[in-house]
Amino acid sequence: MSDRPFVRQLIRLAARLTGRPHRQDIWPGLAIDRASGQMTWRGSQLLTLLPFAAIVPQGMPLIAVVGSGPSVADQDLTRLPPRTAILLNGAATLAATIQPLAVMVEDERFVFRHMAMLANLPRDIPLLLSPAALRAMAERDSDVLNGRRVALIDNLTKPVNQPRRKLSDSALDAVLTRGANGVALSHDPDAGVVIFGTVALSAVQVALAAKPDRILLVGIDLTNAASGPRFYEATGQSAPSGIVAGLDRILSGFALARDSARANDIMMTCASPVSALLDIEIAYDPQLSPPPKD
Repeated sequence: MSDRPFVRQLIRLAARLTGRPHRQDIWPGLAIDRASGQMTWRGSQLLTLLPFAAIVPQGMPLIAVVGSGPSVADQDLTRLPPRTAILLNGAATLAATIQPLAVMVEDERFVFRHMAMLANLPRDIPLLLSPAALRAMAERDSDVLNGRRVALIDNLTKPVNQPRRKLSDSALDAVLTRGANGVALSHDPDAGVVIFGTVALSAVQVALAAKPDRILLVGIDLTNAASGPRFYEATGQSAPSGIVAGLDRILSGFALARDSARANDIMMTCASPVSALLDIEIAYDPQLSPPPKD
């Protein structure tokens, strides 16, 4: 059973049939003015969106992109310096033990399933949200967004208030780094990101654009995302994952990110000893692994 309410499924279907897929994420109730950053919910001002640089500063020594793969359970995240981690989806639970840079959610289904987790985040933690996640949070409890610092994860191929377009569109030449087999990454997340079906690659695009000295990929296991529960889930209660079905494209995206990092003198490493990222020559980094037991 989908975590998306039935009425949302109908809205998505109607948007696709009418050729307006960008509308499905914000209708009804949400309005976003991309030029001014003003966001309204049911006609009332809710917040002003911020540029990513206001939340993820340029030139940091380290940005950690923290997913929710099972390997996180065996790592010591308190070793990360404060305000360096972008926590993805259920990794938001780690905000109780570390001071994150931001929490990032792309899929509205996660909001429908875990709104309480997001509502309990301290208000000084910024949010990086897709239009669909924003709308879902506003529908559940718009007060949760009041006073929040929020940046928008817009989809370059289905941008808010604009027609659908292809990654091959020449209008995107200025914001894309393109690789083989049609894979591309955005180097201007304020203009939008390329969506791969895993929020981790959206976060990596944000991290690369900030040009830190290092990017550490944590809990991005990929190999066992569909067969085992995420670190915050109980056995038998895992939400479905579509990562395995799209794994080839996802790994191609990470390979392009690896190459982009090298071209910009950014060290990119992986903290998960079981990650598929090790197979594409993203080096293992043991800094979060506990010392061996005597």
